[in-house]
Amino acid sequence: MKIKMIAAKCCISIGARVFSHHENILITRWHYLGILALLLFFTNPGHSQIIEDVGGIATTVHAKSTFKDMSSQSSSTGYQFQLNTYDAWLPLPPFKVGKTSILSNLNYRLMDFDYGGKAINDRSLPDKIHEIKSVIIIRHPISAKWSILGIVMPALASDLKKSVSFDDLILDGIVGVSKKFGAESNLEIGIGVHVLQSFGETLITPGISFEYQSSNKKWLAQFYWPRLNVLYHLTADTHLGVAGSIDWNRFNLKNHVGFTGKEIDYAQFSMIHAGLQVHQRLVGGIWLQVQVGGGFLNRYEVFDGDQNKISKFSISNMLYGKAAFTYRFGRRAIKSR
Repeated sequence: MKIKMIAAKCCISIGARVFSHHENILITRWHYLGILALLLFFTNPGHSQIIEDVGGIATTVHAKSTFKDMSSQSSSTGYQFQLNTYDAWLPLPPFKVGKTSILSNLNYRLMDFDYGGKAINDRSLPDKIHEIKSVIIIRHPISAKWSILGIVMPALASDLKKSVSFDDLILDGIVGVSKKFGAESNLEIGIGVHVLQSFGETLITPGISFEYQSSNKKWLAQFYWPRLNVLYHLTADTHLGVAGSIDWNRFNLKNHVGFTGKEIDYAQFSMIHAGLQVHQRLVGGIWLQVQVGGGFLNRYEVFDGDQNKISKFSISNMLYGKAAFTYRFGRRAIKSR
């Protein structure tokens, strides 16, 4: 099992990071599970990442694109595909243990790669990827301004072409502290450590969160890895703004063999989304959210069981449109995914 320690300089702009790697520190999966269990009960970046869209459904449609840099040996060279993503999430009952508050929801995502009905013989390419994730947010105040914060995000991700197993489990979490600033406590900044364990690799990066709401309640800005939201409240029922995210999906392809003849363990599909968004209240707590923009710096990577990269394909930029119906507490705006 491999650990990567990544030192990052995080900015309030998507993708502004500087990396350095320190590898070959060993840790077992069961040790990591023990650490994560302790985080679950004692920590998280919490209300600087308020989940107010407590339930909803969404679909994202991308323009057709192609895998670049594919070997001429692959039967899929030059094939176009269209990625459609479908999301649904529901809240779980919140509760408190003493002063510690715990909020959580359950998310389902389907990533559907449509090749226009063409047969894809290269099994290393993505097809339909299913992901079930629970987001658990924990907050423990230690003073009027300071809180201990944590987030735990266990997930199962698979193409379901085989039975789901422990190999499909991805463990993701953050632990840190946050402080509120200003007489109205309308600025909150959190810092901490982000840990991701998947497919025998442990990735450790700094984590940062930022939330600001103007005194007149017109502006809301939120950044928390890997999401950015900036909204202007045109009216109480209509909000306009920009949105950005780094979508980084890993999934199990164990026992698949690619065109190179090497056995594949897992794959990673990554994309940076950036666009404009409109939130419109329909009735009560039900909102319609529409977003349009582009997907940039897209890539698809395939790895073996030792975390060695078998192949890496860049993907052409693609436009996207997203629509969501959500149920929200209060009148402020934030996305849960």
